[in-house]
Amino acid sequence: MENNEFEFTGAKTQLLQRIDWNIRFFGAHKQTVPFDWIMTKEFHHAFEILIVLDGAQETNIDNEQFILKKDDIILIPPGFEHANKCISTKSMTYFCAHFDIDEPSLRMKIMKNCDWVYEPSNPYHSRLKECLQRWIDILDEPDLSFSKAKLKAQIVLFELLEVLLDIQPLNTDIRTNQSMTTAKYAKEIAEAIKRAFKKNCIEENSDYTIHIQPIIASLGISPNYGLEVFQKLYNMSPRTYLSDLKLQEAKILLQQPKISLNEISSRLGYKNLSHFSRQFKRWTGVNPSDFRKKNNT
Repeated sequence: MENNEFEFTGAKTQLLQRIDWNIRFFGAHKQTVPFDWIMTKEFHHAFEILIVLDGAQETNIDNEQFILKKDDIILIPPGFEHANKCISTKSMTYFCAHFDIDEPSLRMKIMKNCDWVYEPSNPYHSRLKECLQRWIDILDEPDLSFSKAKLKAQIVLFELLEVLLDIQPLNTDIRTNQSMTTAKYAKEIAEAIKRAFKKNCIEENSDYTIHIQPIIASLGISPNYGLEVFQKLYNMSPRTYLSDLKLQEAKILLQQPKISLNEISSRLGYKNLSHFSRQFKRWTGVNPSDFRKKNNT
């Protein structure tokens, strides 16, 4: 385990790493579909993981075709267009879930090392299936409270991430259609934006406005090229990534009643409360006051 150690006269302190992640889990469902079922082409900003529980499915990712049979698992990285259809003679049952994490190095390691399809013969299949089965078991607990279900689902997600980090690619043809140089630049840009956000808008409690292009230029990268590679890797602009950081931080701060709305607005870099309120409502559909009431009752 990597940790920090500090030694003083007659004493030694070991510190666990600080956790500063926003982890999202959504869209998890189990479904049985008829033989002619088709899911049209789509893409997500998050990872999608799917297991076929019965029947067979055809999945097309970036013009590459995969046939998934019972117990086969597919992991689709963010930003890859894909389409699914049932190819069973009768019906097909599957379970799928979406998850994402805003920690760039972890996100990149998963994208770089993980294969797309995991058949039962794959050495990592049993661990992946165990995590997915535990999510399915939560669906089958009708008396489980909403809060406890959320907590149990998140515990499973952390366990799944641990499995994904353990995976080493068995196929040397790594299917991330970006070069390692592109991935490196995009990761550096994301980390620099996150540092600037935390430093200027959270720690210093200022109304400093974050400008994306100077941040990219400070890394020795052409701003136009930096915007291009970031969009390719994350399928979102750096500005959208910054908005996601602000939204997640806003939700955390709004659940702390002692912090006023004006202070939250200032911390997040808005010039006034009305600007923050308008933006928050665009993100969530509700104003900050209503969000606070709903989540603090």
